Parts: sequence; C-alpha cells; structure tokens
Amino acid sequence: MKELEEIKDCLIEMKNLSSLMVDLALSSVMYNSEEIAEEVYILEEKIDELTLKVKKLALRAAKNLDDPESMLSVIEMATINEQISDSAYEIADIVLRDVEPHPIIRKIMHDVEEEIGRVKVHSGSILIGQTLKQLKLPSKIGVRLIAIKRGNRYIYNPSSDETIKEGDVLIAVGAGIDKLRELSNEKAEEEEELE
Repeated sequence: MKELEEIKDCLIEMKNLSSLMVDLALSSVMYNSEEIAEEVYILEEKIDELTLKVKKLALRAAKNLDDPESMLSVIEMATINEQISDSAYEIADIVLRDVEPHPIIRKIMHDVEEEIGRVKVHSGSILIGQTLKQLKLPSKIGVRLIAIKRGNRYIYNPSSDETIKEGDVLIAVGAGIDKLRELSNEKAEEEEELE
C-alpha cells in the first residue's frame, strides 16, 4: 500500500529531524547562538508539516485495512515526534527571546566536550566537489557532519560518498568548527560583504 510506504518515510524523517533539533536547541543555549536557534524554528515548521501529512495518510490507509485501529499507533508516533520538536523549539526560544539561562544551565552545557555549528559552503571553498570520504573531516580537523542542508532538504548522517556542493549548510559536531568555517570560505564571503 502506497500510503504505508509514505508514512514510513515520513516517520523516519521526523525521527531524524527531532533528534537533530534537540542537539541544535541545546547547542543554541550553550553557545548563545541565534543562528542555530533559528534553524530549530525552521525545522519545527517542517515537523508540523510532516505530522499533518502522516495523520492524513494514516486516515486514508485506515479505510483500506481490516483493522483500521492499527493506524492509531502511527498517529501517536507522529504526535510524539511533534512533541519532541516542540520541546526543542521551546529550548531554542530561550536564546531568541534573549532570556539569560541560569549559570547552572551553562555549567552543565559546557561540561559537554563537543561544539555544534552551522557552516555555509561559499564559492571558492576547497570543500566543493569533494566527497566526505576524500575530505576525512573527523581525522583532519576533528568535526563530524551530522547533517547537510541542501536547499530545503536535509541529508541526515551523510554517507562517505556524499559530495559537498556550493551553498550547502553543514551541521557539524566537534572541536574544529572554526577550521570548517575557514575551509568553507566563510571568511572571504564576510570580507566581500564589508567592502
């Protein structure tokens, strides 16, 4: 049944998105980053769209099943993922509303070793046209890509064969975020804007 396959794809995407949102939301508080918090807002809207789609598909699929009540668990799973994304949204909202987190929150967050960052790949970057396997980012600069945003689409846990393209937004974890910014030619872009 076509609806069940679409539901499966949507639920996988929702799981990946909600997990990414929690990481981004916590990092936005840790680093007081409005840029990362705004990414959480964008993802939350995408989760809302996927939740509605899953519910509609589940209702359509239920019409053709001997046991239509079996689709209740699908709707519940979509709702739970939406609740997770709403919670991540509320965490990120702390940064965007300019609420100063209590020092204990910052202390807990800073005990985490890894930094998370959002880096856009600009023209002239040596990353463009390279696969993740060729770049060896974890061993060379100490970052791991957890997602690539290409246009409005997210590639989660990108494979080693994934090729970096101009305009990609790399969501990375690790100690080498600043080095990744250099490799993405982000500095050159900022200098052009200043001129």
